[in-house]
Amino acid sequence: MKNSLLTIGRNFTKHITILAIASIAFSACDDDNTDPVDPYNYYPLEIGHYVVYDVNQEVYSAGQSAPVITKWQEKDEVDKIVSDSAGIVTYIVARSTRNSAADYWQKAKEYAVHKYPDKILTNIDNQLFQSLIFPIDSRTTWNGNAYNNLDKQDYYYEPGIKSTKIGEHSFDKVLTVVERKDTSIINKYVTIKEYGLGVGLLSEDQTTFEFCQKDDCIGLGQIESGSHKTRKIIEFGTR
Repeated sequence: MKNSLLTIGRNFTKHITILAIASIAFSACDDDNTDPVDPYNYYPLEIGHYVVYDVNQEVYSAGQSAPVITKWQEKDEVDKIVSDSAGIVTYIVARSTRNSAADYWQKAKEYAVHKYPDKILTNIDNQLFQSLIFPIDSRTTWNGNAYNNLDKQDYYYEPGIKSTKIGEHSFDKVLTVVERKDTSIINKYVTIKEYGLGVGLLSEDQTTFEFCQKDDCIGLGQIESGSHKTRKIIEFGTR
């Protein structure tokens, strides 16, 4: 009898332990945290890593019936690394442009990326932006302009991760960052970026529209002025 009770007790303890482990695993899967891997892989900074984009820009002006459309290509390549006395590592990225794939690349600018244990800061055109923060969690918002003099702008991660196809490339575990999403009957300001594991920025969609506010057109979404710019990946690798 004593041995039987002991066996039952052991089996009961084992059963509870299995349930507890399963519960933890379920909670981890059900958690809104979208940080399944090393988050730094969403912004790779190895020397020689590059990404090529197709860029399309539509500029709308008052009195013009159609936007002025401009297309070109950009290449961002991690060029070198520098460190300061405090041990903060800065990566210098060279951006080159060309009108089409038939043209030669021309270096347009450099920008800096600062890698910290809890964030990635990018310094473009002397403006420092807080691009990503860690750990990745869609329940967190952060001020992307915390390190510059611009107005506060809340960034956040969209819940979960997804798969996407851009041109000929397919990507899994894509991270989406909403940098701005303000819309009304008089304007629309939206900036959304997608990041891929081991690749970096996959796409950027930026809209800044001012809508017609006259009595006969207000609320109709008629674009008075502004721009719509997209950047989409077409090639990536390491030289």
